[in-house]
Amino acid sequence: MRALAEFILRGRLQATAVALIGNWVPLLTPATVALVTLRVGRNNGLLILLWGVLPSLLLLGFSQIAPAVATAVVGGVLLTYGAALFLRRGSGWATCLMGIVAVATLMAVLLGALAPDAVQAALQSWNQLLEELASSVDASVSSYSATFVLGMLAYGMAFPAALGLMLGRWWHSLVDNPGGFGAEFQALKLHPIQAVTSMAAAVYCLFQGLDYALWSALFLLPLVLQGVAMVHRLVAIKGLGVQWLFVFYAVLILLEPATQLLAVLAFLDTWLNFRERATPRA
Repeated sequence: MRALAEFILRGRLQATAVALIGNWVPLLTPATVALVTLRVGRNNGLLILLWGVLPSLLLLGFSQIAPAVATAVVGGVLLTYGAALFLRRGSGWATCLMGIVAVATLMAVLLGALAPDAVQAALQSWNQLLEELASSVDASVSSYSATFVLGMLAYGMAFPAALGLMLGRWWHSLVDNPGGFGAEFQALKLHPIQAVTSMAAAVYCLFQGLDYALWSALFLLPLVLQGVAMVHRLVAIKGLGVQWLFVFYAVLILLEPATQLLAVLAFLDTWLNFRERATPRA
């Protein structure tokens, strides 16, 4: 990974090439934009951003749902760029993550208001896909509303933006401060007001039905990432092997309730300070 980071930082041509390739490799484009922005500055980061999202912008005229898809892709990279600027200026991780969620929400709402036709086209395609999948296994399926599609777009912007920012920051630390990202990430902790806001919004959406499921996941995202940071820190304090992290991620990916449980534990960690209470294993 360090070799890739050094290659990206070798010059604009190299960074542009990686950002373009990132349109076919998950997280590569936002991570490249984050790395260049953090290491070189906003102007160079903006230039790599523009090249990185060019393929998505060129697809706008190819179908009715393209505007919605392009908005998600471009919006995610823009969120990464903006968060990297704030991180470069000294803002904390909690503020950056909450900002990503807030701006993703605003962008999705604006898309629903300014381009309802694109949202409806995406909704029709989604419902049609679900119906085809259901008919192939002889099952019934419920239709979703535009609220679900907007939640999908908002989450589709925020999630890769947050992970891309983290990956870019990790690459940055490999070049300039080896090991620094680990300590920085493991200290991630929301302010109590941020934690309450995140949890309250997620719980509200959770009780609104399936159309709000991804909205709930969106608002829980900062707490989930705090929970991941907490687990990493506890594993480090206890001196446990990396295999425990593999098990943790496997459970997190395969069992959906595990994500919600992790968010609850992170919410409690805001006040109970599990990491500060932990002691090294004897």
